[in-house]
Amino acid sequence: MKNRITGPVNRRHERNIHWGFSMVLALAIGGLIPSVGYGYTAADDRNFPATLILPQVAPTDALWIPISTQEFEAGSTAEMTRETTFTGTYSKLITERLGIQLKDGLTRLNRLRTSSVTGGQNFTMQLQFETILDPPHEFLLSVAVDHEFGGTGEQKVGSLKQSATQPAITFAKGFGDLSIGYWRPLAVTGFTGYQIGQGAPRPNIVNAGFSVQYSIPYLVSKVANVELPLLVRGLTPITEVSFSTPVSHIIPGQGTNTTLVVAPGVSYSRGSGWELAIEAMIPTTRATGSGIGVIAQLLIQLDYLLPDSVVGQPIFRPAVGP
Repeated sequence: MKNRITGPVNRRHERNIHWGFSMVLALAIGGLIPSVGYGYTAADDRNFPATLILPQVAPTDALWIPISTQEFEAGSTAEMTRETTFTGTYSKLITERLGIQLKDGLTRLNRLRTSSVTGGQNFTMQLQFETILDPPHEFLLSVAVDHEFGGTGEQKVGSLKQSATQPAITFAKGFGDLSIGYWRPLAVTGFTGYQIGQGAPRPNIVNAGFSVQYSIPYLVSKVANVELPLLVRGLTPITEVSFSTPVSHIIPGQGTNTTLVVAPGVSYSRGSGWELAIEAMIPTTRATGSGIGVIAQLLIQLDYLLPDSVVGQPIFRPAVGP
């Protein structure tokens, strides 16, 4: 979740052609050149489902599309009452551990006693490197840096003219290596980053969060042969917590705009190259929202579905001996 910056918006700055979103879609469907597939976000037998409001924990070959909606309390005419976002993120492995992500999307704002507006988000690019992969302990850690290109979106929906760069760390840990019985399917993931805004009114922001997951696929395959309905066998209950707060360039009279979201939900996957997830977004501050929101996400695992194509494996692969 991004920290919201309120205040007057220059509605004269608009772009009719949103090149970044087109780039994401073009790269996602292009390059189907036949060419060994690599697993998606995993450590040994532990697969970590894609998160919805937190950054992904490791680079991969995948495409994910989240759609969210959140209510806000409007105090005067033309203020926003609901924000709906549609985002596409394409992740591509450069090497087995280094990947690039391209993200863009659209935002729609419903406003009080006036017409709704729809516009493009700022285009974002990220480089992510998996620095630690410890399969026996179901642990991985990645470092990343992302850059949001200011001015590539439309200011009428809150996209800022100023760019921002964020170094970050993500990690994931499964508990399957511990002798804790039916608690072994538990896993946690975490994230912390420091977003540096390139000039006022864009602040520097501390972002952090974590998720707690209980993998039923892991339970039935690695812990106990429990008799469960087919649908339940593919579920992973998950709760995410996301926090952000600005630490500089605070706009006078606007408060701190700190956000804290608790998002309980569930992810479903049967190991067929896709995941479907949905979460409630429970706001705890005014800047976060005034009612419970919803976010849903479809993940397409290109390394599973297209393992012999350039979109399903790293661009630079280790040499294979004779």
